[in-house]
Amino acid sequence: MADIKGLIKKIEEYNKKYMITENSSEADKLIAKMHEKKYTKEEYFEVEEEVKAFMQSDASEADKQKVMGYTESLSMLCAAIREGRLDI
Repeated sequence: MADIKGLIKKIEEYNKKYMITENSSEADKLIAKMHEKKYTKEEYFEVEEEVKAFMQSDASEADKQKVMGYTESLSMLCAAIREGRLDI
Protein backbone atom coordinates (compact mmCIF):
# COMPACT_ATOMS: atom_id res chain seq x y z
CA MET A 1 0.00 0.00 0.00
CA ALA A 2 2.89 2.35 0.74
CA ASP A 3 4.13 1.85 -2.82
CA ILE A 4 0.77 2.94 -4.22
CA LYS A 5 0.66 6.01 -2.00
CA GLY A 6 4.19 6.90 -3.07
CA LEU A 7 3.26 6.45 -6.72
CA ILE A 8 0.17 8.63 -6.34
CA LYS A 9 2.28 11.32 -4.68
CA LYS A 10 4.82 11.19 -7.54
CA ILE A 11 2.02 11.46 -10.11
CA GLU A 12 0.53 14.47 -8.31
CA GLU A 13 3.94 16.16 -8.19
CA TYR A 14 4.48 15.46 -11.90
CA ASN A 15 1.06 16.82 -12.84
CA LYS A 16 1.62 19.95 -10.76
CA LYS A 17 5.05 20.53 -12.30
CA TYR A 18 3.76 20.22 -15.87
CA MET A 19 0.36 21.90 -15.42
CA ILE A 20 -0.41 24.50 -18.08
CA THR A 21 -1.11 27.92 -16.58
CA GLU A 22 -1.29 31.47 -17.88
CA ASN A 23 2.44 31.71 -17.14
CA SER A 24 3.30 28.71 -19.34
CA SER A 25 5.26 29.34 -22.51
CA GLU A 26 3.49 29.48 -25.86
CA ALA A 27 5.33 26.30 -26.83
CA ASP A 28 4.00 24.45 -23.78
CA LYS A 29 0.47 25.71 -24.40
CA LEU A 30 0.63 24.58 -28.03
CA ILE A 31 1.94 21.16 -27.03
CA ALA A 32 -0.93 20.81 -24.54
CA LYS A 33 -3.40 21.67 -27.32
CA MET A 34 -1.89 18.97 -29.52
CA HIS A 35 -2.38 16.42 -26.74
CA GLU A 36 -6.11 17.11 -26.46
CA LYS A 37 -8.11 14.40 -28.17
CA LYS A 38 -11.58 15.93 -28.36
CA TYR A 39 -11.42 17.83 -31.63
CA THR A 40 -13.65 18.22 -34.65
CA LYS A 41 -12.08 18.25 -38.10
CA GLU A 42 -12.06 22.02 -38.11
CA GLU A 43 -10.41 22.19 -34.71
CA TYR A 44 -7.63 19.82 -35.82
CA PHE A 45 -6.98 22.08 -38.80
CA GLU A 46 -7.02 25.17 -36.56
CA VAL A 47 -4.38 23.65 -34.28
CA GLU A 48 -2.37 22.71 -37.36
CA GLU A 49 -2.48 26.35 -38.49
CA GLU A 50 -1.45 27.52 -35.02
CA VAL A 51 1.57 25.21 -35.20
CA LYS A 52 2.50 26.57 -38.64
CA ALA A 53 2.21 30.15 -37.41
CA PHE A 54 4.29 29.34 -34.33
CA MET A 55 7.00 27.77 -36.48
CA GLN A 56 7.15 30.93 -38.62
CA SER A 57 7.17 33.23 -35.60
CA ASP A 58 10.16 34.72 -33.84
CA ALA A 59 9.98 32.09 -31.08
CA SER A 60 13.29 30.66 -29.94
CA GLU A 61 14.76 27.73 -31.84
CA ALA A 62 14.63 25.70 -28.63
CA ASP A 63 10.86 26.28 -28.35
CA LYS A 64 10.36 25.47 -32.03
CA GLN A 65 12.29 22.22 -31.65
CA LYS A 66 10.25 21.39 -28.55
CA VAL A 67 6.99 21.85 -30.49
CA MET A 68 8.31 19.89 -33.49
CA GLY A 69 8.73 16.88 -31.24
CA TYR A 70 4.95 16.68 -30.88
CA THR A 71 3.68 17.48 -34.37
CA GLU A 72 3.90 14.10 -36.08
CA SER A 73 0.61 12.69 -34.77
CA LEU A 74 -1.22 15.95 -35.51
CA SER A 75 0.17 15.95 -39.03
CA MET A 76 -0.85 12.35 -39.58
CA LEU A 77 -4.39 12.99 -38.29
CA CYS A 78 -4.86 16.04 -40.51
CA ALA A 79 -3.53 14.17 -43.55
CA ALA A 80 -5.89 11.25 -42.90
CA ILE A 81 -8.85 13.63 -42.57
CA ARG A 82 -7.95 15.40 -45.82
CA GLU A 83 -7.56 12.09 -47.65
CA GLY A 84 -10.93 10.85 -46.40
CA ARG A 85 -9.39 7.96 -44.44
CA LEU A 86 -10.56 9.34 -41.09
CA ASP A 87 -14.03 10.67 -40.39
CA ILE A 88 -14.41 12.60 -37.16
